[in-house]
Amino acid sequence: MSTYQYYEFLAVDRALTSAEQGALRKLSTRADITSSRFVNVYNYGDFKGEPDRLMERYFDVFVYVASWGTRELQLRLPRRLFDPAQAQPYLHEESLSVRTKGDHVLLKFRVDRDDEPDWEEGEGWLASLLPLRAELLAGDLRALYIGWLAGGPGPEEDEDDFDSGDEDGEADEAVEPPVPPGLGESSPALKALADFLFVPRSMVRAAAKASPARASDAVPKRALADWLSSLPAKDKDALLLRVIQGPEPLLGAELLRRFRESRPREPSASSADARRTAGELRAEAAVLETEHSRRQAKQEARARARELETLSAREEEVWLEVESLFATRSSSDHARGVALLVDLRDLAQHRGTLVDFQRRFTDLWERNVRRQGLMRRMNEAGLGTQV
Repeated sequence: MSTYQYYEFLAVDRALTSAEQGALRKLSTRADITSSRFVNVYNYGDFKGEPDRLMERYFDVFVYVASWGTRELQLRLPRRLFDPAQAQPYLHEESLSVRTKGDHVLLKFRVDRDDEPDWEEGEGWLASLLPLRAELLAGDLRALYIGWLAGGPGPEEDEDDFDSGDEDGEADEAVEPPVPPGLGESSPALKALADFLFVPRSMVRAAAKASPARASDAVPKRALADWLSSLPAKDKDALLLRVIQGPEPLLGAELLRRFRESRPREPSASSADARRTAGELRAEAAVLETEHSRRQAKQEARARARELETLSAREEEVWLEVESLFATRSSSDHARGVALLVDLRDLAQHRGTLVDFQRRFTDLWERNVRRQGLMRRMNEAGLGTQV
């Protein structure tokens, strides 16, 4: 049985040299390698390289997806712009880790879900997750909280999955880290991260209830100009020299960070006394999931009622169409006819006229009872019980 592994690396802050691309080529003869990307897919065999080492030497973003449920995202950030201490409250041994290498901080988000029978291919994930790097460099820590959620409170497990209840109880008592501002206003990249790490939307919504409002990301031009004018001349000269010697893709981010740090601090996360246990988060998420399912069921019921009212105006025409479709030898016509019969049955239930439907359906069934394929289709659609 074949397996699937997808590796994609991206260099953001600088282009790879020809020598570096040559070194990467030695790791794989089939990989797609450019001055900024390394992509390879394995259906058999394994990658010879070590992703951690490649991230430390060459790349800024890495995505890995395997068919058995493992997913990994790594982000490399300049240490001068991201203090690794910011990540400490959110670290989780199963889903989020941090390490430093030279001038960089490397964040690793990882999940292993062997209970996921359906898997997605890896293409497209990196593009969806890439904006998280810029958000983190701007001081937005919401991605770190989602990383903790991926390993912390999840859906309630079956008791049989545990050797003892002690570990489960300890997990329930674990206290959440500070909830960053704006968790309820997730960006597309944050939503993609939650999906990538299998974090239920209901869990994010539950966590967001303790999330302070997020301040505007807009930078007042006048305030920025005043700040620049206040810088010592030697600082301005040093900045101009860096611009001339450039390019420095992150110089703008560095200046904006210095500007924001010079301004009065706003509330950055939930207060300690407002933090919840993993068990409380899970319980709140379950309530939200139930409410969401109930609203969705009502919406679907209203939509179905509108469909049936439309069908009601042409009921006789639909019965004739069913007869016409069943008269052919086409399996697709038979499938369409059975689908229309289901609609007619649902219309009868909606109007309270099941007796009339039963009479006409029984007649139709008896005239086609020798057609085994058609009978099987009706049984599979739950119509055989109508006879």
